Amino acid sequence: MNISSMDKLKQALVDEGVITAGQLADAEATAQRENQSLTNVLVKSKHITEEQLASFIGDKAHIPYVNLRDYVIDRKVLELIPEEVARRYKVIPLFKIENVVTVAMSNPLDIIAIDEISALSQCLVEDVIASEESINAAIDQWYGVGDSRKELIENLAAEFKVPETEKEEATEYVQRLTESQLKKEASEAPIIKLVNSYIAQAILEGATDIHLQPKKDFMEIRFRIDGFLYDRGRLPEDLSSAILSRIKIMSRLDISTRRIPQDGRISLIMRDSSIDIRTSTFPSMYGENIVLRILDKSKGIPTLSELGLSDENVIAFKDLINAQKGIIVSTGPTGSGKTTTIYSFINALNKEHRNIITLEDPIEYEIEGIVQSNVDPKAGLTFASAFRAILRQDPDIIYVGEIRDSETAEIAIRAALTGHLVISSLHTNDAVGAIIRFHEMRIETPLMASALRCSFSQRLIRRICPRCKKEYQPDDYVLKSLGISPDTTFYKGEGCDFCGGIGYRGMIGIFEILMVTEDIRALIGKEASEAEIREAARKQGMKTLLEDGLIKAKEGITTIEEVVRITGEE
Repeated sequence: MNISSMDKLKQALVDEGVITAGQLADAEATAQRENQSLTNVLVKSKHITEEQLASFIGDKAHIPYVNLRDYVIDRKVLELIPEEVARRYKVIPLFKIENVVTVAMSNPLDIIAIDEISALSQCLVEDVIASEESINAAIDQWYGVGDSRKELIENLAAEFKVPETEKEEATEYVQRLTESQLKKEASEAPIIKLVNSYIAQAILEGATDIHLQPKKDFMEIRFRIDGFLYDRGRLPEDLSSAILSRIKIMSRLDISTRRIPQDGRISLIMRDSSIDIRTSTFPSMYGENIVLRILDKSKGIPTLSELGLSDENVIAFKDLINAQKGIIVSTGPTGSGKTTTIYSFINALNKEHRNIITLEDPIEYEIEGIVQSNVDPKAGLTFASAFRAILRQDPDIIYVGEIRDSETAEIAIRAALTGHLVISSLHTNDAVGAIIRFHEMRIETPLMASALRCSFSQRLIRRICPRCKKEYQPDDYVLKSLGISPDTTFYKGEGCDFCGGIGYRGMIGIFEILMVTEDIRALIGKEASEAEIREAARKQGMKTLLEDGLIKAKEGITTIEEVVRITGEE
């Protein structure tokens, strides 16, 4: 059925029982009396939601319906349609393939709108339907990083312009402003809107970090998404002080302190989701560099299976959960996901009969039923000093965020030997490297051999976008160097609106897990070399990061190129 008129739409709504004839009559009378569109009256009267109405029209007109709530829009395509036109016709472009632009419209039967969009974009228009409410929200969200933000920035730049005679360096301008002036500028509504819009944009794009980096003539904004940094605009240098001060106020930092690093925290609610943001400032040549680490609490802690562990490794980890004592160590560089894995492990351990105490820097997830605490070196609460105090709290399980020195390492090992299960992390490249690191910290070999139960290393690797996934053939040289048959089927993402044209969406872990068996314990005890321990671990079934990554590539989870990039193999 093709709906070409409002009469046909009204009849279809009644015939299919979406609304009653009486509701339709009342809505028509109200629309005529108040000079409103019938669809607006139906929605306001709560006879039907905007999303239901859009879906219904799309179904009857054979036009695809899209829910824009979590839709990722190709930013380049926004340049095809000015914001003013998008708002006038209640439309927003989604993506462009060759000379066809796909546009979400609240009224896909608006021929005038389609003609103007086609003329502006020099493309054929393929329309889909979305609710007017969701289109308005998408325009606010996505054009908020385009035309309207440019206008906002220009207005702000004029408002906070620095006289040319005083404009020697950005740092000089910051130093001349008094604390009261900084607070006043940071409290201006446009500055609040600008900072909030960048934070909201980063959260919606799934960014883990926002980088605000002052340069000589501007401030650069970058988002880290799936491990990569992407440019998200530049701001005039004149705005730097107000923006940095606004973030400091939100983070409860000292806005007058600019020459030493500071750490703070922001808590906010967005779309009913609880978001924690860790703020870090660092002085640089042209001003203070700020990094905001975004932690979305609403996502919850993933299960062991969701982390990317194989079925075999999940079973091995679950066996460790029943351990009464010993030490389990996670290794890997910053940003490798080891903290999230430990939280998943602790969450699995969290039972009513266990007393679990953590010492963290900082607390990244709140877990009900356990005691969590932050280290505070300024107050004298270091990992080592707090660890001693924790042992007097009758714990069954202790999580220490990181073993950074010999003192903490020794306390951890001795606690693991006296009836406690200790979980911690070390900065080493691989699982076997943890043993070497303990040696470097002068831990007695017999003690380490007895205490260590498991050491695992991990990295985060990008997933192929599920919406544009297709088969492909990697370079023969790469396959040959990795010992893979050229007949193996592999996949990659072509790039689409969902992944922003990148071809990847989301991340998953790859793991190297060293279970300390009696054979491994014997090798540790006789101070065998790293190579000897690794060889024995491989014989008992330990897979390297590369091997685990290649399994995921063969399963179509990631690409060969991504595995090689992350593991450094060629």
